[in-house]
Amino acid sequence: MKFFILVLLLFSNYLYADVNQKLFELYQKGMYTEACNYGYSFFARNEHNEPFVSLVGFACLKADQIDRLSPVMSQLTQTPDARSNSAYFALIVMQKKLLMRALYDNQPIQNLKFPTSTYLLSKVFDLYVQNPKKNDTIKEYQDPSNLRQSYKLYTIQINDLKSIAIDEYYDKILTVHHVY
Repeated sequence: MKFFILVLLLFSNYLYADVNQKLFELYQKGMYTEACNYGYSFFARNEHNEPFVSLVGFACLKADQIDRLSPVMSQLTQTPDARSNSAYFALIVMQKKLLMRALYDNQPIQNLKFPTSTYLLSKVFDLYVQNPKKNDTIKEYQDPSNLRQSYKLYTIQINDLKSIAIDEYYDKILTVHHVY
């Protein structure tokens, strides 16, 4: 019986190592949607593994699946790096929620001060706070650090779910369409 338990423990450790490695490989290959989905399928078994949970969070963030960050944030509590990642994810989620409230409910957010980040939603949030363009259905912004880069922010509904969209342009050519 002891031998069976030992074999079972060794096999489960091998599976956990394999799960971590596969998640890391998907992330490294830039397959963020796949990494987010894969990480979520093993999330319950790895919820106390903060490096795993952080990597799932960053994969979901890069895949524009911001709504999946809430359970990730709540698990990142034990180390300074984990708490820093949790705060970063919370910032992005809060900025999304505030932008949705501003765009759908016409609630002002101009007086709010938040840390800045290089994440696209955070950049556009900062541009919106500086100039909300209330009369424009589609809000167009120029990136102050790269004049060839611009963004369009607008509301969108997909399957009756209210969302926001950000289109990235380079030299006035659409490069990426994001839906949050």
